Amino acid sequence: MTMIAARLERLLMARWVVPALFVLAIALRLAFVLAFPQVPSSDGEWYLVRAAEMARGMGYQEAGHPTAFWPVGYPALLAASLWLCGPSLAGPIALNLIAAATILALVLRCARLVGTDETGARLAGLLYAIYPAHIVYTGTTTSEATSTAVTMAAFALLVGGRRRRLALVAAGLLFGVATLMRAQMLMFPAGLLIAMTIVWRDYRWRDALKAAVIVHVAMAAVVLPWTVRNYRALEAVVPVSTNGGVSLYYGANPHATGGWYAWERTPEWDRVVGIPYSERVARQVEVDRRFKRAAKEWIVAHPAAWVALGPTKIALLWAKDGDAFWNLDASYPQAGRTLTLVRAADQALYMAMLALAVIAFAVALRARWRGRDAPMLLMGAMPAFATLTAFGFTGQTRYHYPAMPFVIVAAGWMLAMLIRRAARAPAPQASEPKASGPSHIVDGGGLETA
Repeated sequence: MTMIAARLERLLMARWVVPALFVLAIALRLAFVLAFPQVPSSDGEWYLVRAAEMARGMGYQEAGHPTAFWPVGYPALLAASLWLCGPSLAGPIALNLIAAATILALVLRCARLVGTDETGARLAGLLYAIYPAHIVYTGTTTSEATSTAVTMAAFALLVGGRRRRLALVAAGLLFGVATLMRAQMLMFPAGLLIAMTIVWRDYRWRDALKAAVIVHVAMAAVVLPWTVRNYRALEAVVPVSTNGGVSLYYGANPHATGGWYAWERTPEWDRVVGIPYSERVARQVEVDRRFKRAAKEWIVAHPAAWVALGPTKIALLWAKDGDAFWNLDASYPQAGRTLTLVRAADQALYMAMLALAVIAFAVALRARWRGRDAPMLLMGAMPAFATLTAFGFTGQTRYHYPAMPFVIVAAGWMLAMLIRRAARAPAPQASEPKASGPSHIVDGGGLETA
């Protein structure tokens, strides 16, 4: 085992490994979408229809009415791809492939930013390259891949350039773009800056406040024009989108399960909204307000029940990794056995990565408790944010998608530590192993590894 671990560590340091990771990631995703082309459905179909309308110059609308039900960023990006590549899935899939390459590059970059050595960074890159759930998402017209790539780029700029104004401005602009793709990203930079003051002893509150001002002003420069458009088109103040009310109600009502359930066309709609379903688009602002009011009233009347539902939402968020396969199952009902095997392999890898990441965060937390810097804890910022979002809304499995690249960085770091220890362990047959002094390599958790 010692010899195998040592050889693996040397192999990972070869110059060809990083280019090979990109070839592997793109080849697996391209092969999959060619072998299993998917038919857009549900959210993906909605995005694609809106994008096609935008590409034809009809604006962001639905059924003849201006809309902001979902953030405009991803449909606009899809529209650009359709305009460039024509009315097919070639453009959207190209976007997902570009996003995958970007995420892989940022996995490597983020790993190095938080102190992971090159072995850990490359192991994280390998885990991402072969991760089945993210491979399957390549064939869908949903916002997960592109929004995650933008968010990670903003994260890397903020963490890497935390004291450089230009980097902070760039991070803010990208966080603004990410917000126009996933509205909840509006809140993430503030949490990340707080985390940065915790993991670095020399990053003070004054530094964080200065960065927060720069980042949020840059974000506003991106988001506010869309808010103005919404005010003019919808005659109401809608910062990003009008789906916040229904999202909140999913997790705060008498029938809430913690996850999503199909009730829109049931008597529940009439009871809560009191607006004909056929008028939901034209009166979407009013629908949004009524859902928010109903959800808040239920929370105020049943605070204990709402809090008690939180752990269920969190469990639903993290327990499985199968959302990517739902559209695939619908497109290929005859491939059930094959897809079951792929799903099982994905779940096994997913659970292993979660376990490694949890151990990594525990090790880094111990280092910080002992007074050392522990930047690896920053990889927990997005998982923590996803968890808090699920607690407040619903625990849909796909909501952990943007957290997984960060989980993978932590898993790669922990895996590298285990391989390094195995490679340097004394040979079993040696009665008196020779001691090799400490290497004084400080890892991302603030630990010195021998």
